[in-house]
Amino acid sequence: PQSFTAEGVLRAIAVHIVCNNEALLFTEKPSFRNILVAMRPKTKKKEIPTRYLVEKYIDEEFIKHMEGLK
Repeated sequence: PQSFTAEGVLRAIAVHIVCNNEALLFTEKPSFRNILVAMRPKTKKKEIPTRYLVEKYIDEEFIKHMEGLK
């Protein structure tokens, strides 16, 4: 990535969770959220995706993928 975007963070988190078989609860752990803030100190709480948003993103991407197979 060339710059910070909320969409980019959401996608990166979703890929990490899916590829590493992590629980969605991982996104709510303070230690994980602190890593995101440490990497970009001016990050606002609203820019860090919630478990719900990550789950929704994964579901939507899966649907797109399945439709692409038709």
